[in-house]
Formats: sequence, structure tokens, C-alpha cells
Amino acid sequence: MGIVAKVVSALQGLLGQWAEEVAKESGVIQRRRKFSASTLARTFVFGFLAKPDASDEELAQMAALCGVELTPQAIEQRFTTRMVTFLEGLFRRAVDCMVHSQEVLAPLLERFTDVLLLDSSTITLPAALAERFPGCGGSHGAGTAAAKYQVQWSLRNGAIRAIAIEPGRDCDYKTSLQRAVLPPGSLRIADLGYFDTEVFERFSRDGVFWLSRLQYGTKVFSRDGEPLQLLEWLAQQGPMVDQPILLGTERKVPCRILAWRVPEEVANRRRQKLIAEARRKDGRTPSAERLAWCDWMILVTNVPSEKMSLREAAVLYRSRWQIELLFKRWKSQGRVAELSGSTVERQMVRLWSRLLAVLVQHWLLLVSVWGDGRHSLAKAGQAIRKLATLLAVSLASVETLTTALETLIRATRVTTRQNKRKRPSTFELLNDPSLLEYSLT
Repeated sequence: MGIVAKVVSALQGLLGQWAEEVAKESGVIQRRRKFSASTLARTFVFGFLAKPDASDEELAQMAALCGVELTPQAIEQRFTTRMVTFLEGLFRRAVDCMVHSQEVLAPLLERFTDVLLLDSSTITLPAALAERFPGCGGSHGAGTAAAKYQVQWSLRNGAIRAIAIEPGRDCDYKTSLQRAVLPPGSLRIADLGYFDTEVFERFSRDGVFWLSRLQYGTKVFSRDGEPLQLLEWLAQQGPMVDQPILLGTERKVPCRILAWRVPEEVANRRRQKLIAEARRKDGRTPSAERLAWCDWMILVTNVPSEKMSLREAAVLYRSRWQIELLFKRWKSQGRVAELSGSTVERQMVRLWSRLLAVLVQHWLLLVSVWGDGRHSLAKAGQAIRKLATLLAVSLASVETLTTALETLIRATRVTTRQNKRKRPSTFELLNDPSLLEYSLT
């Protein structure tokens, strides 16, 4: 099945049969007058895809396009607890639908059965939901109530393999996605929030590759089991290091350590940031050893050298930034992090509708511009939102929806990336790691 056919099937399933099944489970439709489960889902998903802050009147207009004539007051009456349950259930069904592109970004990624990025972002929730979704205050915990969405995303083919909605106060390394079974031969890349030698040991045992920065303070041993004074040892090895080690005092996980000195200006920026963060938290100054770590970029991995060189590892770890750009699109275009609405029910209906909308937008990006570095995903996302009404009125049949998707593909493929940047893009680096902006020396 081609990617267009897959997206057609996913959209019709989400806004058809799945909507009907979730509607029965949630009781969102007590007795049918005008809305069916399908037209109700289409109104809110495409309504918020077209305009993330859609008014009741604009949602009523979208309903009319879906064949349901009603007043804005009738839309207002749909912001109920049952509607929240319906949309949440529909979102969880949508996440299980594995839509992926047939295009692979770069030959480097084809060395692995998949390349999976794991990261999270936090959404502030109404305080009334603190029992289900407790936050932890501050800039990261986002107050009394917050939800953290943990996302596992394939850099190889663009598929969102999993989204876990968890309490905002939960630490990243405790997420349920840490325990997810990954395909043998796949590579997982995650930041320090997920650093866990027990997880690395399990991955290695299961034939899964992993790549991570080294957590400061983690003990490192030679392959003979001798403890290493890391910074002194790195300095002795040279400005660029690729050596076998054992990782962690308890588990001693066999792996490679990949390290290189960063440019002085980069190291100085790191130190400034580290000092400012330490003073903000507890008023202390980091130790001299901690500040010295800033001179180095230190990665650890179980990928053998013949499968991934040090430079290729550097490029792959840099590509982790793409999931941050995914979150940025969801927040700036989809406004998933904005808490808006006069009641808890209105706020949560908007949240789940927006999450569904950004997921549908992601599917449409995969069918249109994924895998081609010439196109801007942000611009293509904006074009998709302008065509939401076309999709809403085309959902009735496979033929009309396929035609609408072909129109969308043509429209998004004129959204070329502005070539103003001096540094190579992630797409260019993955296809040619030698373009890495500074020498690994």
C-alpha cells in the first residue's frame, strides 16, 4: 500500500469507524439528532486544524461543510466531560495508527532497522486536574497540574511510533517508553534526561543500539575493569577519542566512548550557562571538574565502529534536535500548549482537538514533503492548515479524499526552504557527515 493510500485509510478510520467505536465507549452521543460520531470528530479535528483558536461560530461553519447545519450555541453545548473523554480516546486510537513515509532521509539511517528519537514536552493543565496530572511547579513542571507528552519518533521514516501522556511531575527516565520493546537492530537516541545504564544494558541484550551523551559523574572503566579518571584519560588519548569502555559502577555495560574537544567559544558558552543554572537553583558555583567537562563533547554508544564512525555518531546525535522542531511546530502552529477557554471542559476539548489536529498534520507532512530536504516542514504545515476544509469535504469517499490529498501534495511541494543559512542542514549532514560545521579535533 502506497503512502497516499495509507493516509486515506488512516483518516477514514480515525474519523469513521474509530470515531463510532469511541463514541459508544464515551457516551458522547446520547441520541442522534444532527451529529454522528464521524461528523462530530470531523468538525472538531478539521476545525482546529484549520484554526487552532476556532470560535464556536467557526466550528459551526466547519460542521456545515461536513453536512451538519446547526448554530454556534449548539456547538457550545458540545463542550462537555463526555466530549473530553471522546476526543482523548480518539487521540489514543490515532497514536496507535502507524503512518510512515516510504522515503528514508539518508543512507546512513538505512544501516539500522529504525532510528528512534525520544523526548518530551510539557503542557499546563487546569488546576482541577491536579490529581490525575500533578505538576511540580516552576518552569518545567508547569504549575499545579501538567501533562507531559513523551514522544518516540522515527527519524528514518517519520513515523510517530508512540506518544505517552503522563503526569508533568514524572521524570523522563521513568517514562513507560523507557520500557518499550524496540526492534532489534534499531538505534535509539535520547538526551541526558533518559540516561540509565540499566536501560542500556537491556537494549544491548536485546540487540538494540543506543546513543547518548555521558551523564556527568557516571563512573567509567577500561575494558579490563580499571577505573578511569575520565578527563585526564581523555587528554592523554588525544583531542579525538574512540575507545572501548565499561560504563557504570554496578553494571559495567560494554560500549564505546566517543569524545572530542569543542571550540573554545562553545565551551565558554556552556560554562556560562552551567554557572547561571547552578546559581539559580542553589546559589552554588559548579566545581572545577564540572566546568572542565564543558571542553568536551562525550558520547557513549554500543554501535560498533564498523557500523558508525565517530563523525557519523556526532551527526546522528545532532539530529536529535529534529524532535524539538516537531514540538515547536505543534506549539507554534497547533497551539497545543495554550490553555484557553472559560471552563475546564472547554480547555480540555480544545487541547485534545489540537493534539488530534497536529497528529493529522504530521500524517499529511509524511505524504507530501517528508524525505526531501528542499522543503520547509513549517511552511508545509501552514499550507496544510489552509487546506483543512478541502479535506473535511472530501472524506466521504476514497476517490475524493485521494484527489484532495494529491492537491495538497502539489500545494505543499512549492514550500521551498529559504537558502539563507551558512551551516548545513540536518538533511545535508545526514547525507554527508563530512559537512559537520567544525572539525572533530
